[in-house]
Amino acid sequence: MGHDVEKLRGEACVRGFAGFEMGASISLRLTNTHRRNSSMNVAGILRGTTRPEEAIVISAHWDHFGIGEKENGDSIYNGAVDNSTSMAWALEIGEAFSSMKKRPQRSVILFFPTAEEQGLIGSSWFVANPPVKQENLIACFNNDLLLPIGRMKDVMVTGYGQSELDDLLADAARKQDRYILPDPNPESGMYFRSDHFPFARAGVPALFARGNCDSREYGREWAAEQENDFIRNRYHKPADNYYPEMNFDGIAEDARAILDVAFTLVTSDVRPGWKPGSEFANIK
Repeated sequence: MGHDVEKLRGEACVRGFAGFEMGASISLRLTNTHRRNSSMNVAGILRGTTRPEEAIVISAHWDHFGIGEKENGDSIYNGAVDNSTSMAWALEIGEAFSSMKKRPQRSVILFFPTAEEQGLIGSSWFVANPPVKQENLIACFNNDLLLPIGRMKDVMVTGYGQSELDDLLADAARKQDRYILPDPNPESGMYFRSDHFPFARAGVPALFARGNCDSREYGREWAAEQENDFIRNRYHKPADNYYPEMNFDGIAEDARAILDVAFTLVTSDVRPGWKPGSEFANIK
């Protein structure tokens, strides 16, 4: 057809590239199967004292892939990093709230959605059927893929610039001698691929933030190597197992930072909004 595919691929990566008709057509046939399954969301609520009808949500999906195709003789897809580390993060935040002598004014919902891997199905259902009125959901704090590689200097925000939660998080990060880092790979679309997104789509400010890119001990290059190694060798594979070398100190620090922000919201009348220019700003 007179076109160099590699040349076109390179051109498509440059801003301003425009598609064009190639004068070709293609036909194909697809075969698939349809299967029905049932799975449950898991949630608990700590009722607020003076405004129990308003709530924040701490979320981390519990599902993974179960039994799948064997790799190196192993067919169990455990999901240690995707997403058990985030579940532990959420549980510890919930435990901190439940242990406080003075109960929060607003309610705290601990939410573990199902079927994230199948397209955010559990969280979408929850947002459509929340235990409080949807307009009384103050904020969602979600995490996914928390790497257990130690303490980080950065707090990476996926979807940075969307809401005023960023500003509250920046204050919490400074207390830990950390800095806010906008997701360096926004083209991966992670803001639209985890369980905070159905909340944002409904107009609820949502924060997806964790230490990820700048190791306190080993620096940025080492942290990038750890992340790339996980993506290449363990992400959505049976190899996503627990291993003794895991260092959870950074995840604990992330939990304290989010607890700081969440505590501000449940002990005050602060209601974070969307920032000007956010695609979610005019939803409600």
